[in-house]
Amino acid sequence: MKRKNRLIISALAIIMLSLIVIMQSPLNRQTIPTRFIAGENMGFDLGPGNLNFGLIVPGYSASRQITITNTQTHPTLTKIKSSGEISKYIIVSDNNFILDSGESKNITFSCYPEKGLELREYPGKIIMTTYKA
Repeated sequence: MKRKNRLIISALAIIMLSLIVIMQSPLNRQTIPTRFIAGENMGFDLGPGNLNFGLIVPGYSASRQITITNTQTHPTLTKIKSSGEISKYIIVSDNNFILDSGESKNITFSCYPEKGLELREYPGKIIMTTYKA
């Protein structure tokens, strides 16, 4: 009888752990290439599919905005991270936010390269991960 109880408890524990893992798995993960070029003049880069800031004079800034829409039938939690050389120069207007089904939110990404920065390209990625809230 004790063995049977242990098997039942073990099976229930495995089921509970599986449900926790499934519920915490991302619904969607999107990686968006991003970059800026530190230069002597300002310039735009409006190419589609990327979040590029173009040419920025160190000591000045540039911003880009995207709209995030929850197309799920339930609320979602969105987390935004940056990686690569550009990450220490990026500020996101809002992060770790919940959207109701059908709700949209404008997010501003600002890039602030400091004065004296080497004049060259600084690439990276923006990673947006959406979870069930």
